[in-house]
Amino acid sequence: MLFTTHHRNSYFCRKYCIMLKTLLLFGLVFIVFHATSQAQISKREIDSAFCVTKIDSLQKVTGFNKEITPQYKLPALIALSYFPELDSTRIIFKHKKIKTTLNSRPTLWSIIFRKRANRKFIIRINNRKQDSLVLFGTVPFNAKIGLLGHEFSHIIDYQNKSISGVFKRGCSYRNNKKKELFEKEIDSITVSRGLGWQLYDWSVYVLEKSGAKQEYKTFKKDIYLEPDEIKKLME
Repeated sequence: MLFTTHHRNSYFCRKYCIMLKTLLLFGLVFIVFHATSQAQISKREIDSAFCVTKIDSLQKVTGFNKEITPQYKLPALIALSYFPELDSTRIIFKHKKIKTTLNSRPTLWSIIFRKRANRKFIIRINNRKQDSLVLFGTVPFNAKIGLLGHEFSHIIDYQNKSISGVFKRGCSYRNNKKKELFEKEIDSITVSRGLGWQLYDWSVYVLEKSGAKQEYKTFKKDIYLEPDEIKKLME
């Protein structure tokens, strides 16, 4: 009888411990999930006047290994703060004659000769003033952050790919259908990071408020998420 009682007590003790550990585990999962969900909620508008007072703190967090065009430093650092895995990534901003507002890509040297974590990236800013495209300098502050978030999402995508994966991704740009799928995937990543409203403002600005050619606006509608689609992703 004593033997039976002892084992019965041990059995209930083990069951209690397992149940307690399970409850603690579920509690931890809930806390992590809740914190993550909160982090992904997009703030409707980011206040530039407030953020400018935090620029030094932002740079400390996002790293000093970025060469950012001075007039775009604040929106770039704010957007970078939503991508903590890029803190140690080398990113350089350059003005170039390109056919869109911004684009990003890894350098060929870093793709071939460096590990993924040490790749170097270039974000090119359009300076073709003679074209009726959207110049980055004319874009509203909140929308700038959204567009930069899109480019940093591209960098995240490149970082996660092998050499062959990067080149395959580049080749996909020759096919409009593949390009559409890719760019909408990148937009979705940007929204998931908490920059949905900023991306929404960028899309609204390009399609409804900018002086871009209709041909360029049609291209944007075909390849990227439209404002209503971005809103649905945030719901």
